[in-house]
Amino acid sequence: MQLLPSAEHGRFLAVVLLLIALLAVYLLGVHWWFTSRQLDISAEMGELREQELKFRQTSAARGTIEKRLADVRVFETSNPAFLPEADFDAAAAGLTQRLKQVIASHARNEQSCQTIMTTYTRSPEKELYERVTLKVRLRCNLEEFAPALHELEGGSPLVFIDDLQIWKQSGYRQPGTNQVTSYLDIRFDLYGYLRRPGGMEP
Repeated sequence: MQLLPSAEHGRFLAVVLLLIALLAVYLLGVHWWFTSRQLDISAEMGELREQELKFRQTSAARGTIEKRLADVRVFETSNPAFLPEADFDAAAAGLTQRLKQVIASHARNEQSCQTIMTTYTRSPEKELYERVTLKVRLRCNLEEFAPALHELEGGSPLVFIDDLQIWKQSGYRQPGTNQVTSYLDIRFDLYGYLRRPGGMEP
């Protein structure tokens, strides 16, 4: 029975150990410090090339983008949907004047439909464009208020009605007469928007 390995078996084992040692040297000395870094650099180069391509495409489309932005600015400048005034106070005053003109145009007389109170407030909510809100209280008949409301909402610039509340009241004595008539106590918010941006984050 032979206890010692043969010379051939010893050589085979030595070759295997040498291969293992070379593999370890490659992994620790070559792959880790050279090949792996080369692969990382190659991946980064690929990402940089993609970014460069996107930048070139964006740069090539710059003229088109600038033209579209210019068109948007021109549209917003001439857009009749916005209130024409440049600041909040002027817009609130203009909105008040417009309300009074519309009410007066549909009232039979000064007593049949009149503005009792108007106050303006800034919106606490953040919106894309600055809102100008007018809180309105009217004493009016439905026959006169309905067409006035329609004209306000259908006119230009665009204004909106919100929080509309109507109560029927009686006991109003018309000046110069003994006639007691009923009327509607009408309250609502009337608001529109300025062209300038509001406080909303993009």
